[in-house]
Amino acid sequence: METETQSGTRDRQLRAAQNQALFREVNERIESLNEPFAAEAPISDFVCECARGTCTERIGVTVAEYEHVRGDGSRFLVAPADSHYFADVERVVERHDRFWVVEKFEHGGRVASSLNPRTRKRLGDG
Repeated sequence: METETQSGTRDRQLRAAQNQALFREVNERIESLNEPFAAEAPISDFVCECARGTCTERIGVTVAEYEHVRGDGSRFLVAPADSHYFADVERVVERHDRFWVVEKFEHGGRVASSLNPRTRKRLGDG
């Protein structure tokens, strides 16, 4: 039986994953718009994908860096600061000057992966 503390943790993980998945959807659209200009502007501005629903930070990322992170549905790009990282729902797996990569875990990781637009597209194609 799930305790109140476990339920609260699962709820925080769910909300964080849903917020971050929404920002990921926005960045997928930004990437598709920026793709034709990648040669002229190798670093594009993407929105921070942190769990704060009110975050408006922009981060500079190359297409290759972006694609690397998109290879795992439980990972997100965030601004390089502790205020964009939430230890109770994720871990920092990469630190770069322009951005960090965080990985959701437990329930949040499963939710984030299930909301991955690239996976959904592949599942819908077959």
